[in-house]
Order: sequence, then C-alpha cells, then structure tokens
Amino acid sequence: MKEKLRTEFNQRQNMIQPDFELYYYTDTNLQSVNTHKHDYYEILFFLEGDVSTIVNGESYSLEPGDLLIVPPNVFHQTKINTTKVPYRRFTLWISTAFYQKMVHLDPSFGYWEKPVVEEKKYHYHLDNITSYNIQSKIVRLLESMHYDEFGKHAYERLCCSDVMLSINQLLYEQDHPYELKEGQSLAESLFNYIKMHIDEDISLESLAKTFYISKYYISHLFKSHVGMSVHQYIIKKRLNLVCSAILSDMEITKACEQAGFKNYSNFYRAFVKEYGVSPKEYKEKHRIEPAP
Repeated sequence: MKEKLRTEFNQRQNMIQPDFELYYYTDTNLQSVNTHKHDYYEILFFLEGDVSTIVNGESYSLEPGDLLIVPPNVFHQTKINTTKVPYRRFTLWISTAFYQKMVHLDPSFGYWEKPVVEEKKYHYHLDNITSYNIQSKIVRLLESMHYDEFGKHAYERLCCSDVMLSINQLLYEQDHPYELKEGQSLAESLFNYIKMHIDEDISLESLAKTFYISKYYISHLFKSHVGMSVHQYIIKKRLNLVCSAILSDMEITKACEQAGFKNYSNFYRAFVKEYGVSPKEYKEKHRIEPAP
C-alpha cells in the first residue's frame, strides 16, 4: 500500500458517510487538535509519534499499537509533544446508526459498552500479537475503500464489521482471561491454547503433555477438523502474524522471532511456499510506508 492511501488531515469533525469512515494520517507539522466531541464512535489506532490524548479529562501517553476508543458526546483532545517524529495513526469513525444496526444483528458488537461507556476505559495497550491482528484488519478495510472492485460496498462493510468484532473480542478476553474449561471440547481447547501461546515453543509432544492425551489422537483430530497437521496449522498461524507485523514496518527478522519462529531459514522457506514471494517482496508490496 502506497502514498495514495494517506489522507491530508483536516479539522472536520462531522461524518459525511452514513456508516463509517477510515483515514490513515501522517502529520509532521500538526501542533494539536482542539478539545471537541461528536455524535459517532471514534477509534484511533496509534502507529508512531510523541503525543498525548486527553479523554474525558484523563490524559494518556500513546505507544505504538495502542488503541483509543471514544464514544459519542465525550470530550477529547490530542496534544503533539514534538514534531520530530511523524504522528501516524488510523482513525475510524463509526456512526451510531451503523453501530446500533450491528448490535441488533449480534450483541457481541456492543460488548465495548461495558468497559468503554460504563467504566470509562478509553485507552488500551495491546500486546504485539493482538496489535498486529487488529492492524491487519484495519489495513484490509482501508484497501477495500480505495480500490474499486466487484462487491466493493458489501466487502467494505464486512471488513468494518470484522474490525469492530475483533476489538470487542479483545476487550471481552481482557475481562475474561482464557482458562481450560471443564466440558469444553478438546478441539476448541487445543485451538484456543495455540492461539494464546502461538509465540512460544509449541509442538505435538508439548500439546500431548499439556492435555494428557495421545499425540496420535491429537494428530487425527487436527486432520479431521482443519485438514492439516499440528505443525502445518501452527506455521500458518505464525505466518499470519508475521504478515501483520511487517505491514507496520517491523523488521522482518524481529517479526519472525516474535511470531515464534526459531530459525530464519525455516521461516523463509515456509513464507515463500505459502505466499509465493519473499518476506521482503511481500513487505514492499503491501505495507503502508511512513512519511519520508
């Protein structure tokens, strides 16, 4: 993704689209944004810069990968501490009408009412894996809004819904830390365990020891549920994490390590086999480039 996906910042604080609007901003001369409120939800995904945001009188220093959720009619303001580093972020506006429509379809879309509206928790510092996951979905939405293709509007809404649901899921998971539950299916337990420990050393043998079950039975379960081995499943999950990480300009070697790959050569071969290009070629083709 290249230069044309950036948006020139303006002081407009009203929506012109009925459902949602998404912007990718990179500013090097913005001094501050005045205190304001609006009648829609604003989600800010912070990428880079030295800024502080005040929401409802509470000041937050933002770090790369942080998420800020501002509900309607809540005063907020952004202060630029220094312009030496570009202020890069995604800003997603969601109309109350679209939000209510999604909640009507499934209450899961409205889980953030509890922590954000009722408990007034607006700022969230995400772990690397969660941050990469959310950012990759935002990037997918941004791309869908800038390219004309068959089913464009339907796909945009699917992408926006995916972003909304993912944010609600992460807030739910923060309130309800995952635990192995009695009565939960073995397959569900295995998939959830791998999700939570994907950056750690996971093998068929370690899963067998953790769940006190034969590794041959686990192999059979994976083949029947996802059509691949445990190893192949874990590799695919880790490759997805790497793709999300390098879109945010993380160094490829660092992304590889944080996703759980212990050997770069093995990672490289797996990446080329999965995507048909090298990690560097993938990064150059898909990333959002920071301002020069």
